[in-house]
Amino acid sequence: MDTSADNSNLKSQYAAQITTDLERNTADHERLGSEIAALQQQLLVLENNRALLLGMRQSLGDAATGDVLPEDSDVTGSENGSSATRKSASLPATRKPKKKADTTSGKRKKAESGRSQSKRVRNASVPTLGGLIRDDLTQHGEPRSAAEITAALAQALPDREIKATVVRSTLEALVAKGQAHRTKQKRAVFYSATAPETAADTGESAEAAGV
Repeated sequence: MDTSADNSNLKSQYAAQITTDLERNTADHERLGSEIAALQQQLLVLENNRALLLGMRQSLGDAATGDVLPEDSDVTGSENGSSATRKSASLPATRKPKKKADTTSGKRKKAESGRSQSKRVRNASVPTLGGLIRDDLTQHGEPRSAAEITAALAQALPDREIKATVVRSTLEALVAKGQAHRTKQKRAVFYSATAPETAADTGESAEAAGV
């Protein structure tokens, strides 16, 4: 009987001690949690203040370098001025070669202009690809494909390199100007000439629109 009473007393003492330890642990946990939260808040304030101070120091440093710049510019200006005076002093000795260079460049420009004029005269006598295509469409009078027109022009002008892609783009340009019609049959595209009155009307409307 005494042993069971002693055991019950020990259990009650242990239970009371554990309860006390738990209460102390809970209190310490809450206290440390509040302290950690306060320290984190203080750390955040310190970081914000640090960023602000760094920005102020950077701006003050830029202002300081800006104040130094005029002195450097004066020094460099004086050096540039002296170098400019030295260069101006040496200019008279180098004027004659510049005149020669000007005369030679003028002769080159005249020669180039003469060659360009001769090229324009030669090009004026050669019919354009658009004119050849319009003539081909007008002669046949029926819709023709870009491949057929390319083959006909290549046969008529063996000395001239005519590509199908260039012919197709030229045909599309003529269609945009109203100087040719485009029709589509299944997957094939055919082109035909427009009436002279229609082409003239479209040309006048394009000029009135400022095209």
